Amino acid sequence: MLKRTILLAIYLLVVCCATVQADELEHVRKLVAQYEQNGNRDTLALVLAARDVTFYNYGMVDSVLHYVPQDLERLRSYKKWKQYYEVWMYRINTYIYYNNQKTLALRDVQAMYQDAKERGNSYGMGIAYYAMGNVYVCMGSLDESADAYMKGLDILMSVNPLPPVIPELYSSYGDVLNEQKRYKLLENLTLKWKSFLEVFIPQNKLTDVEKDIFWFYYDIACVQAALGQDDGQRAEQMLQEARKHIPLNFDILEKAWLTNMTQLRMKQGNYQEAYDLSNRRMDLVSPDEDKFAYIADIVQRAEILSHMGKYRETALLYKDLYQIIDSINRADTKSQLTEMNTIFEVDDLKMRQERAQFRLMMIIVGVIVLALVIFIIFRVRAARKLKKAHDQLQQTHEELLTAYDQLEETTAAKERIESDLRIARNIQMGMVPRTFPERPDLDLYASMTPAKEVGGDLYGYYLTGDKLYIALGDVSGKGVPASLFMAQATRLFRTLAAQELMPADIATQINEALSGEDNETSMFVTMFLGLIDLRTGHLDFCNAGHNPPVLLKDGKAEFIEMIPNAPIGLWPGLPYEGEEIANITNQPLFVYTDGLNEAENRQQQQFTDERLLEIMETRPFESCQQTVELLRDEVEKHRDGAEPNDDLTMICVKVVKENN
Repeated sequence: MLKRTILLAIYLLVVCCATVQADELEHVRKLVAQYEQNGNRDTLALVLAARDVTFYNYGMVDSVLHYVPQDLERLRSYKKWKQYYEVWMYRINTYIYYNNQKTLALRDVQAMYQDAKERGNSYGMGIAYYAMGNVYVCMGSLDESADAYMKGLDILMSVNPLPPVIPELYSSYGDVLNEQKRYKLLENLTLKWKSFLEVFIPQNKLTDVEKDIFWFYYDIACVQAALGQDDGQRAEQMLQEARKHIPLNFDILEKAWLTNMTQLRMKQGNYQEAYDLSNRRMDLVSPDEDKFAYIADIVQRAEILSHMGKYRETALLYKDLYQIIDSINRADTKSQLTEMNTIFEVDDLKMRQERAQFRLMMIIVGVIVLALVIFIIFRVRAARKLKKAHDQLQQTHEELLTAYDQLEETTAAKERIESDLRIARNIQMGMVPRTFPERPDLDLYASMTPAKEVGGDLYGYYLTGDKLYIALGDVSGKGVPASLFMAQATRLFRTLAAQELMPADIATQINEALSGEDNETSMFVTMFLGLIDLRTGHLDFCNAGHNPPVLLKDGKAEFIEMIPNAPIGLWPGLPYEGEEIANITNQPLFVYTDGLNEAENRQQQQFTDERLLEIMETRPFESCQQTVELLRDEVEKHRDGAEPNDDLTMICVKVVKENN
């Protein structure tokens, strides 16, 4: 009876939101009042959550922002934590998808995670990571988004019963991996995804439409993984499966299927069929409703037409593309640049970069379109009079001269920016120690290789008497903003180590300094902090969300098992927990950033943790410097000419004691 009542309540909510807007809030108010009078908190919690999700789904932003705060208070007093965290996520998604308030959304999701962590609520922490991934996607931070989605999945998969939000989280994580072109990881994800659906669907009373939607997005992820790895047969098979799972009149699924089928036909060289599929896809997309989907369709269509030799049509599509991008830029670019400049606190340098990049992009687009026009002119010149052709070529020559002048100006600006970045790199490299102690009881060596001109990794040490402090960290993001955050963390480590605090206390105080209101970018740093007594080999350490170090003992390399403290800089007031190892004498300790184990080659294959352990076990240890330089060379060989995808920083330390 209760379930039937709840379903009726949700149905009435949907109906009232489809009526005249002047009446809908009154209907909702009466419905909520009815269940308040009944005094059934279980039912009321579901009705409140259903009301808020309905407002969100219909884009009623004012209603979401008005009702969610009071609903959160009420659900918290009822201790209805499932609905509590779901309603909270609707507000976060409203900030990013409707209001474009990314910084506000990130702060809200951090508060949500901290709330769930303090309650020990796994569902809340998993939902918070899901919302965090959504925020990072909208901010363009795909690495951080993928990491958040992965953590959200790991947590929610341990919740019993399995939450209904997990299929959406799998789909979002898969989209990010596809965008990153990490196709092998995407393929591995689909294996876990399938196992989950085979358990989840039988456990829940789902409609046939719901089952089809869940399987459709799984099928499409398999297609994307296969296309990325040039497995046309697998992609064809999964596209046929996906086709079976498209419910009637579900245009959004039909569009996704057409996009991927078009991509497969292009890879197979069947451009005529790809063109026909593209026509069907574009019939379902309105540029007024979804400009970004329309842009993607234009790019795909232009590639098809160029392969078919239809250069005039290609040029016209590029013209449409330019106009759409220009309209988006006029609406969004100014506010976005202002927000980014405020966040990074490097207004002048950042604005010069943005202006130079924008001018360069416009010149490149202009040259492409111009080149296509020239080609068309030459193709039809036999049918034109010589004088007309001469006039057109003369005009083209003048336009090229103008473009050349603009390109020369942009190049000069780019060179100035690169000069500034070289200076910044020299300053940054000067912040980390380049010389190491020469003592008979200590072997220590470290190196840092930024992926860009400046990076966000850090390392340092502080030696006082027989006590050695070491630190290694990885700041979220890359480039200038990360380097500024890195400089603050490095300075704080040295200052606090000089006070001879324990590693956990150092982590706590650095977190307090970096997670205050001044951290408007919501950046964070993962860090490993260690204190070694050189007389006894005793190691005290604190790991703040960083990769586990490797300890080499009797020729066996193993990762150290550690307490999962949060990264530094996200939430103030966190107490960090420390750990200890009684004696690491004659056991090399190796600490690194994920620029090592996640280094990718041209096929997006990673270096992996397993390869790291294998190298440390099979190559004789000679010294800390030899170990660091060996692994740096192995990463370079693995990349095989590919551009580095992240900063690479390593530190190795060994307490030396002769055996009696």
